[in-house]
Amino acid sequence: MSQRSSYQYAVFLDKVFPMILTYKILQIKLKKEQNSKTNTQGGFTLIELMISMALGLVLLLVIGTVFVSSRQTFREQEDNARIQEGGRFALEILGRSIKQAGHVEVPFNDFKVSFEGTAITGTNGAAGIADTLTVQYDGALGDQDCEGASVDVVGEIIQNHFNLDTANAELQCSGVISATPAPPGAPPSGSVLLSNVEDLQIRYGIDTNGDQSVDQYIAAPADWDQVISARVCVLVRSEKTNIVSAGNYLDCDGVSVAIPADRRLRRAFSATFNLRNRINFLP
Repeated sequence: MSQRSSYQYAVFLDKVFPMILTYKILQIKLKKEQNSKTNTQGGFTLIELMISMALGLVLLLVIGTVFVSSRQTFREQEDNARIQEGGRFALEILGRSIKQAGHVEVPFNDFKVSFEGTAITGTNGAAGIADTLTVQYDGALGDQDCEGASVDVVGEIIQNHFNLDTANAELQCSGVISATPAPPGAPPSGSVLLSNVEDLQIRYGIDTNGDQSVDQYIAAPADWDQVISARVCVLVRSEKTNIVSAGNYLDCDGVSVAIPADRRLRRAFSATFNLRNRINFLP
């Protein structure tokens, strides 16, 4: 039992126990009065019956209140667990691709020292619009893109394009395997990776002096070859409505936003990933 549930149970006992005790004492007194009478008369008087009914109704009201409160707490905890699971899954998928960006598959019959495509790029959405992320790397035979397609020919490039379907709150990914992948189209596109995602924001860590450390994080780098890390944030909401009361939540920019009328539970998840193929020594 959680701490909150234990507290509610203690409050419940504190309210109900005195009522039960009072009811029992009243019954004992009434029983004694009946036994002391010379003429035996069964049943209760109207006043006794009304008092018993009143106590019973109060008891039912307290029990119902505790039940509704416990049910609401359970729903909130259940949705919070699902949100955490979804946030971790989204960051794991995005992070895996970012870490592979610019990977070079060295063939046995050739010498290749650099990635020939664009390792990482993306678009910076305007206010209220999600960002997009495109990652490319050499694929070995059997490697799969984000949609499950496999590399069948040596020398092909895997391109994973992450974007958000804002209308349906879905994180999607479009995978392409080709020797020369075409630039991705406008979102939404691809297969659904995770539902109930409201925002995707990415900041890129750039190295301007070649010391393999991030000098600053920006939304739209002028030179994508300077990007050595990416800071990713996804905003995940609960599937059910009417979970939380009126209040605020923190978005991906750390801004406090009023909870909409749907009263869904919302939480922002963020993580920073290094482009391993652009850093010789990881911290």
